[in-house]
Amino acid sequence: MPGTRIIMTKECEHKLSFLAEWNDLDSGYHKNFMVNYYPSDDTLDIFDRDLQRLYLRRSVIDSVDYNDMYVGNTIRVYGRRIKLSDYADCRTKSIVGKRKEKTLAILMPCVFDKLGEIIKHIQNHGFHINRMRMCILNRREALDFYDDHRDDSTLPFLLEHMTSGPVVAMELVGEDAIKRWIDLMGPCNPIAARKTDPQCLRAIYGRDSVATSGFHGSNNADEVDREARFLFPEGNKSVSGSTVQLNNTTCCVIKPHAIAEGNLGDIISVITSSAFKITAAQMFYLSNANADEFLEVYKGVVTDYHAMLCSFVDGPCVAFEIAGKNRKLFCRKLCGPVDPEIARQIRPGSLRAEFGTDKCKSAVHCTDLPEDTVLELEYFFKVLKD
Repeated sequence: MPGTRIIMTKECEHKLSFLAEWNDLDSGYHKNFMVNYYPSDDTLDIFDRDLQRLYLRRSVIDSVDYNDMYVGNTIRVYGRRIKLSDYADCRTKSIVGKRKEKTLAILMPCVFDKLGEIIKHIQNHGFHINRMRMCILNRREALDFYDDHRDDSTLPFLLEHMTSGPVVAMELVGEDAIKRWIDLMGPCNPIAARKTDPQCLRAIYGRDSVATSGFHGSNNADEVDREARFLFPEGNKSVSGSTVQLNNTTCCVIKPHAIAEGNLGDIISVITSSAFKITAAQMFYLSNANADEFLEVYKGVVTDYHAMLCSFVDGPCVAFEIAGKNRKLFCRKLCGPVDPEIARQIRPGSLRAEFGTDKCKSAVHCTDLPEDTVLELEYFFKVLKD
């Protein structure tokens, strides 16, 4: 569950050690670190592996706790985004590896309209969404992805469905994640699933065949690695064309605090149950420089710009392109006033009224000016990409 604190066991009383990297994309500066985390008092220290000396003395970092310490995650230490790239010793791997196992999940086109509900299911079952992106696969890409199923009689039908609309790929993290995601999806045939496991996702959301079961999951760690590299390639090499339209659309960003509080699925459900449609989506981890560049137009306009900037870099955010007849209606009525307190008074059903905390932690950012909308969407979906 979001925000759940892990209870320490005897084996976790000493430090957990990770190899880590810090890349400053603006200057090209790169550092190789060892990050040691001490669960007993929530402190960490950082050792510079390049210079062979201590980089940061043992300190409490408010933005980092035990739940954040796993390979593949990015932690924020005094404004620096440090990626935990590998385990530094076998002991740490044995303790953390299974608890923070990764798996690859795909939501097929037939369940896309239930995206918010499904994400809520995923989060309620203790999974953390580490990466997420919406894309449309062409036939060659889909065939490459399902290369191991070339002799399967259902493959032509699966390819037809997988290329018929947008899919959402997610990297999920959690204890025994591979098996638990397979169990949560249920039997491959939705008809059989409704008889044997009526509470599983395929029974609830799948259609009438294996090809339209609604969900895909990796079967083992090797598949996770291969499929993650395919759908989340390094170096901004997108596996498919962008779904962003840049035509009578607006930009909406769900802020890190709202995701950390477990509200991602609920916010998506509010959007998709209204008169608006999601046409592009991706999770991003913004650096201070990225956020400052994105929010440049607000400098000198908002009273506490630094707090506003911090609200975008405290964790992952999810950017959406939203299509609809009236983008001003989306921003003013559905999102509500920037101040959640005011929103609760005059727009009590709005996203900021329901999920916002204060002016900076306002749950969502949105844009209603046409000239700014295109710039913001291009920044996320063409400049940052991944």
